[in-house]
Amino acid sequence: MNKKILKGVSRSFYLSLVFLPRRMRTPVSLAFLACKAADTIADTELISKEERLKWLDAYRELFTNPASRNATDISEAIASPQGGSVWEKRLIESLPTLMDDLQNLPPKDWLLIQELVLELTQGMQMDLSERASGLAMTHSMTELDQYIYYVAGCVGRFWTKMIKIHFSFSKNFGLESEDIGEKIGKGLQLVNILRDLPQDLKRGRTYIPHGVSLADIFKLARSYLGEYERYCAYFPWYAVRLKAVVRLPARLGLLTLDRLESSKEWPAKDLVIKVSRGQVYKTLLGSFFK
Repeated sequence: MNKKILKGVSRSFYLSLVFLPRRMRTPVSLAFLACKAADTIADTELISKEERLKWLDAYRELFTNPASRNATDISEAIASPQGGSVWEKRLIESLPTLMDDLQNLPPKDWLLIQELVLELTQGMQMDLSERASGLAMTHSMTELDQYIYYVAGCVGRFWTKMIKIHFSFSKNFGLESEDIGEKIGKGLQLVNILRDLPQDLKRGRTYIPHGVSLADIFKLARSYLGEYERYCAYFPWYAVRLKAVVRLPARLGLLTLDRLESSKEWPAKDLVIKVSRGQVYKTLLGSFFK
């Protein structure tokens, strides 16, 4: 798969991919692209919501029936309309090649990616189906928890399972490690929900249930992200790069929460609040240390 496409669609996550040990870099990179392709199908405003649900179903079939020829049909339907991100368009155009690369992975890697994409797209289907039902996309904390599991918590579990099949030291990993991985994924998605709140409200939607305060969401996000060092404790002392890959997104998430909470204009104004490039690289360097 073209590395330029990977870099173009992954932004800051590309930094984490670069530092992954070689044995995990290829399957995780392909898994990321598979998830990003699904996200592009679900989010493109170039076709109707009904069409997106139709092609999302077709995309899911690629992971239940690899012999399906849906990849070319999806590629033509989603990439043909004008507009959208250049790199996301190139990713969709390359979908048949991506599917070939995925199916050429070792069977254990391919199976985990199949499970991940099917769970992730289930959350996307929930999201698209809810968009016609009013402002609230999730109506209770239970629904919010279910949503953030499907779009991010399952990624944390996938990550942990990948480590278990690629590293001998993972025999020390119990089921609790998957639970912690899930929490970190959920925490990162809560950061996304908070960061995108002004834009979502502008579009007439919100993922924060009625009656739940922003303070409650901030507290929950910090609680989940705060698990990252407990997760890193499962790794042996020499797994420095793996620890850094875990610490980087968690610490950037916590920094983003700090910026959101200290802003005097968010969420009233439609602002893009993010960690500066310099702070990203500083955090990356610090992620190799506890």
